[in-house]
Amino acid sequence: MRFIYLLFFVMLVQMSAQASSSKVDSLLNVIEQFKEEGNSPALIKTHLDLGKVLSSKSEEKYEQSIYHFDLVTEMALSEESYDSAAEGIYLSGLSHKRMNNFQKALGKLYHLIELSEGMVKKSIKANAYTQISSIYQSLGNYEKAFEQQMHGLLIFEVEEDSMGIANSHYNIGTIFYYQLQYKKALESYLKAKEICDALNREHTIYSCLAALGAVHSKLKLHKESLDYNLRSLELAEKLNYKTGIAYAKGNIASNLVNQKNYSKAEEYFRESIQLKTDLGDTYGHIGDKVEIAKLYMKWGKAKKAKHYLEEALISAQKLDSRGRQSEIYKNLSLVYDQLNQPLVAYKYNKKYVSLKDSLLNEKTLEEMGQSKRRFDVQKSEHEIQMLKKGNELLAKNEEIRKQQFYLFAITSFTFLMFILWNRNKLNYQNKVNKLLEEKNQLLNSKNDEIHIKNKQLELSNEDLQQFAYVASHDLKEPLRMINSYTKLLKRRYSSSFDEAGNEFMHYIVDAVERMEILLNDILDFSRAGSQNLPTTFVDTNDVLFMVESNLRHRLEMLKATLIIKNKNLPLIKAHRTQLIQLLQNLISNGMKFKGERDSIVEVDAQRFPKGYVFSIKDNGIGIPDENLEKVFEMFRRLHTRDEYEGTGIGLATCKRIVATWGGDIWVESEEGQGSTFFFSVPNMFFQPAVSSAVEAVVVG
Repeated sequence: MRFIYLLFFVMLVQMSAQASSSKVDSLLNVIEQFKEEGNSPALIKTHLDLGKVLSSKSEEKYEQSIYHFDLVTEMALSEESYDSAAEGIYLSGLSHKRMNNFQKALGKLYHLIELSEGMVKKSIKANAYTQISSIYQSLGNYEKAFEQQMHGLLIFEVEEDSMGIANSHYNIGTIFYYQLQYKKALESYLKAKEICDALNREHTIYSCLAALGAVHSKLKLHKESLDYNLRSLELAEKLNYKTGIAYAKGNIASNLVNQKNYSKAEEYFRESIQLKTDLGDTYGHIGDKVEIAKLYMKWGKAKKAKHYLEEALISAQKLDSRGRQSEIYKNLSLVYDQLNQPLVAYKYNKKYVSLKDSLLNEKTLEEMGQSKRRFDVQKSEHEIQMLKKGNELLAKNEEIRKQQFYLFAITSFTFLMFILWNRNKLNYQNKVNKLLEEKNQLLNSKNDEIHIKNKQLELSNEDLQQFAYVASHDLKEPLRMINSYTKLLKRRYSSSFDEAGNEFMHYIVDAVERMEILLNDILDFSRAGSQNLPTTFVDTNDVLFMVESNLRHRLEMLKATLIIKNKNLPLIKAHRTQLIQLLQNLISNGMKFKGERDSIVEVDAQRFPKGYVFSIKDNGIGIPDENLEKVFEMFRRLHTRDEYEGTGIGLATCKRIVATWGGDIWVESEEGQGSTFFFSVPNMFFQPAVSSAVEAVVVG
C-alpha cells in the first residue's frame, strides 16, 4: 500500500512538472508570434509572464527568469511603459536575491527606489524596501535591515496593503530573532500569520509556520515548535514548494535533536542540506551545516562537527554573511574545546566576540559578555586541572611538590582575585545596562512620538494639497463667473447707472481681480513645498535668462535696470519652475518697492566653504529693522494696496522653496537706502560652473 501511495505521489509531481513545462513552451511560441507582428506591448507582457513562471516556487529557474525580466525592463523603458519597467526591475532583483546574488539584487532594488515618483507605484517601492531589508538581515546588518523595513511598513500602512503589512511584520520578526529577542520576534510572527490566515495566502502562511517553529524552539517550547514545523512541512509538500520542504526538514531535524533522536535528526539534516544545495541556496545550506555540527557535538562526534563547520565557514566568507560567520566561529570554539585544544578554541571565540560586537544591540551585549567570561573561567579551571596532574606526576620529589604547591596557591589566589574583579565588573556592567535600557525605552517613546508627528505632517500636507486643488478649481470658477457677468453688466447697462453705480461696479471688478491674484499666489505657495526632492541640476544662468525675458516688459515700464554681476553662476539641484519663481519674486520685489529713484537690482553669488550664497540687492525704500523677520510671514504686508500692489505671499513662497534643499533665506536693509535679500545653497545641492570668468553685464 505504501508503494502505491509513493507511486501516485511521483506521478502527480511528474504531471505537475509536465504542465509547467508545457506552459513555458506555450509562452515561448506566443513570444515568437508577437515578435513577427511587432506588437511591443503584448511582447512585454508575455516576457513578464514567462519570467514569473520560471521564477515560481514550482520551477525556480531564476537565471532564465532574470534574462526575461531584464528584457522587459529594456523594452518597457524604450516604450515609456514605466509600470512594466518597474515590475521588471523588481522581479529581476527578487530572482537575484533567491540565488543569493545579494549585491546584484541590491543594485536592482535601489535602482527601483531611486526612480522618480511618477515612474513607480508606491506599492512596488514598498516591496523593494522589504526585499532590501531581507537582504541586509541575511548579511547580518540588522540595523540597516530594520531601517529599510520601517520605510516599507510606513508605505504599506498608508496604502492599507494588508499583504505588505504582513510581510513587513514577518521580516521585523526575523530581525528580532537574529538579535536573540525571541519574545518580540514571536509577537511579530503571530501578527504576520494572523493577516495571512485572513487572506488565505498559503505560501506566506508556510513561512510564518516555519518561523513560529524556530522561535518556539528558542523559547524552549519544544512540543509547540515540533507542531508548527510538521504543519509547515505538510503545507510545503502540498504546494510542491521545494525550498519550503528543505527548510521544514531542517527545522524538524532541530526538534529531533532536542528529543535526543540523533540518528533520525542526522537523516533529516542530510536531506535538507542536499535539497538546498540542489536549489543553489548557499545561505540556507550553510545554516544546516552549522546545525548538523551542533548535533555531532552533542553526539560526541567532534571531528565530524569540525569538518562541517570548516566547510560552512568557507561558504559564509564567500557570501560575506557576517551573521553566519559569527555563528560558525562560536561553534568552532566549542568544537576545539571538545577536542582539548583550548588555544585554538580561544582564537575562534575572540573572532566570534569581535564580529558579534557589530551585530548585536546593547541589550544582547551583556549575554555575549557572560559567555566570554564563562569561557575564561572554564579555561582557568582547565589550566588548574593540568597543574594538579603535574603535581601528581611529581609527587615523589618533595621539593618539587612544595614548589608546585606554592605555584598552585599563587594561581588559585590569582584566579580568586580574577573572579572578584570580574564580579565587580559584572555588577557595574549591570548598572550601566539598566541605565542604557531606560534610555532606550525613552528613545523608543520619542521615536513613537516622531512617527505620529510625521503621519500628522503627512496628513497636513495632503490637506494643503487638497486646499490648493479647491483654490485652483472650485474657487476660481465662481470668481470667473462673477467677473464675466459684472463686465457684461458694465458693458450693457453702464449708461443706465449713475456715477455711484459705475463706481460700485469698478470696485467689484477690482476685488475679483485681486482675489484671483491671491488664489494664484496661495496655489504657488502650497506647491512650493509639496513636490519631491529635486534630482537634476539646473543651470542658474539659463534660469536668469528666462527671468529677464519674463520681466523685460516690466523693466521697460518701470525704467528699471537689472545687473547680473557674476556670469559664472553654479548649477543647482532644484525644480526649474521653482528656481525661476524664487529669483523672479525677489527681483520683482526689488523693482516694485522703489522710491523716487529709478530701480537698480543687482544679482550676485559668492562661493563659501559650506556652499553658495546668492544676493539680490536693490536701491528701493528699504525695510525697518523691526520688520526684517516679519517680511517672510504668510500674508504679511508692510504697506497698503494703494501704495504697493501684492498679496503678502511672495516672500513666504520664496522661503518655502529654499527650504526644499535645506537652505536659508534672510534680508539686510537700511530704511531709505535699499534692501539685500540673501539665500544659501548647501554644497550637496550645487555643482560649480565650467567657466571661471566673472564679468558684470547690465540689462534693462
